[in-house]
Amino acid sequence: MYGSRIGRCLFVLCAELGNCESNFLIDKKEFNMRLYKLELYKICCRKSFIIGAVCTMGILLLFFLIKVADECTYVDGIRYEGFQAVQVNRQIIKEYQGVLTDEKVKSIVEKYGFPGKVDENTGYRDGNYLNEFVEFYLSDGYCYNWDDYKLATRVYPIADTDLGEAARLTGKDIVLGYTNGWSAFSDVLQVALLIGGILVLIGISPVFANERQTKMLQLLFTSKDGLKKNICAKIAAALTVGFCVWFGIVVIDLLLCGMVYGFGGLKCLAGIIRIGGLNTYVPITMLSIGSYITVMLLRTLLGFMLLCAVTLCISAYFKSTFSSIVTSMICFGMPVLMFILFNIFYNLLSHIIVSLMYALPVYSSPIYSILYPMDDCRSLRGVYVFMTISAAEFFLFLAIAYRIERRLIRNGVI
Repeated sequence: MYGSRIGRCLFVLCAELGNCESNFLIDKKEFNMRLYKLELYKICCRKSFIIGAVCTMGILLLFFLIKVADECTYVDGIRYEGFQAVQVNRQIIKEYQGVLTDEKVKSIVEKYGFPGKVDENTGYRDGNYLNEFVEFYLSDGYCYNWDDYKLATRVYPIADTDLGEAARLTGKDIVLGYTNGWSAFSDVLQVALLIGGILVLIGISPVFANERQTKMLQLLFTSKDGLKKNICAKIAAALTVGFCVWFGIVVIDLLLCGMVYGFGGLKCLAGIIRIGGLNTYVPITMLSIGSYITVMLLRTLLGFMLLCAVTLCISAYFKSTFSSIVTSMICFGMPVLMFILFNIFYNLLSHIIVSLMYALPVYSSPIYSILYPMDDCRSLRGVYVFMTISAAEFFLFLAIAYRIERRLIRNGVI
């Protein structure tokens, strides 16, 4: 009898303890989430950040409209420009898209001929997407400039061209598709991410420095777990802002290009949209555009996250927002200065020493990862190496930012 009562009491006690523990954990999670939302709000609601976000989207849209306005094509004796040119090119390629064959190439030449008029500003004045593709990759003609060109007179078999060599090396058929949209996507993305990087830099620089400047640290870190949790909440909020800016730019750029140019051409060779063109000695140009774009986006995302980590580290060190922003700007643009110095000292010092001093810090830097994610790398292996270095730097700078902020607070440096 007494044993059953004791058992019931123990059961009730354990249940109450369990409820208390679960309530404690819930309260703890709510506290952490509340800190995170507060820090996120403080970053996103600054006037400078809001104005910068609007300007970034405006520049993205403006640059995209410029890209569309530059499009031109010539079909059946009529010259089309801008949005209409894009739609005409998309229409004429439907008949030939898919696996490229010699029969299709012959049909394109019979129907549209070779481009024959060169304009000083736009290249071929009487060319369209199809006959310019044939002229560039499958004929004896070329057009490097308005005063450096040769009109095509004959067509080579696909097997005797770089396209045929690429097919042999990759073991895949050459696919013809409309790729101007992906070229526009990468060009617009380059500019938009550069402006977005500056926006992130301005938004994140005050995260730690502003609390020290406004003398708010005494209040923010008075709770029992305030020191650790506030720092982690600030870091999490800063990384979230960086990711959201990157994601927003990519999605808007992708939607704009998809609505105007379409999403076709992902199976075509990446060399078609890459600066420098197709090169069978550079394996990265023989990737599909889908794979190329995917790796490019991953590296730009890593560049954004590294930019956030470096900016947080600088913000944790300085006591004023202005000093933090200026120093972050200098660090962000430092690889440009290193590029200039590299060209100056390359012929004066050992090529190997200068190359190592230049390659490691520049190729893995945020600005290079954002502006030139796939340039100067012959294969994916080179891209992956610099992505690994950037990832290691990301975690290193985050750890440094955390330790600097924690040490300054503990030592009473406010």
